[in-house]
Amino acid sequence: MSSKDTPSADRDVSERGLHAKHADDPTIASYISSLLYVLSFPVLVLLSYWGHWAGFYPYDSILWVFGGSLFLLIAVTFLVMHFGTTGR
Repeated sequence: MSSKDTPSADRDVSERGLHAKHADDPTIASYISSLLYVLSFPVLVLLSYWGHWAGFYPYDSILWVFGGSLFLLIAVTFLVMHFGTTGR
């Protein structure tokens, strides 16, 4: 008996987590999750620099704004995943 998360001879490590537990088809949610994961860091960096260029805060604050934005993104992601999976 093997789990979907365990690599085997017919499933290599690159397929772990990509497929849903039903019908082995990738879901829209898995594609969106991957897209957000890949784009989140560069988008936060660009938004942090854009805020400086727009005159919202001085150059020295870019790192603090980026750190706060990253923390907020992680918190929102946690809340969405928590309430999305538990239904509460």
